[in-house]
Amino acid sequence: MRKERLLILLGILVALIFFYVGLNKWLESKPESTPPPVVVRPAPPQPAQPISSPQEEKAEEEPKAEEKKQTPPPELQKQKEDLIAQKIQEEKTKEVQKIQEGKNLTAQKQEARKEVAKQEKQAEKPKGEVKEYVIQIGAFSSKENADRALEKAKSMGYKGEIVSEDKFYKVRVRVKTDDPNKVLAKLRSAFGGAIIKQ
Repeated sequence: MRKERLLILLGILVALIFFYVGLNKWLESKPESTPPPVVVRPAPPQPAQPISSPQEEKAEEEPKAEEKKQTPPPELQKQKEDLIAQKIQEEKTKEVQKIQEGKNLTAQKQEARKEVAKQEKQAEKPKGEVKEYVIQIGAFSSKENADRALEKAKSMGYKGEIVSEDKFYKVRVRVKTDDPNKVLAKLRSAFGGAIIKQ
């Protein structure tokens, strides 16, 4: 689900960039609208103008310099496009890294499951006589948490009780089995810990 969202966002980002680049190209290629022709009437001859001072020439050159500054050079446009391309590449790299991390986590989980299965096989012993064991699956400072753990154990088919000891509510179940290690492994996977009390 997260992968699909990221791919959709990446697709939208790429589409927006292409739209932006396309719009700029279209605006650049669009011919400028020409104003209607202006009819110029000949003006009467004017007397000769005095020679302009250097200050007036500078004043005339300043507007021309401002006009040059307003139009961005093609190098700036290229830099913008390069930055956009670089950002897209970085986003793709981040996506690939996230996907790789997800695969690594999946592989680690599979290895952990294999390890648990291996330990269970090693713990298996030839069947002996059936005995009753008291296994403690948790010690809680809160009665509500102990009740929840006991309910979970009962839903798994175990009979149990809550014992108040050392300021803790200890949840213990009674199990009849010939292979206590197998039962311990099952309880540990469900509750995170289990020890044989008797």
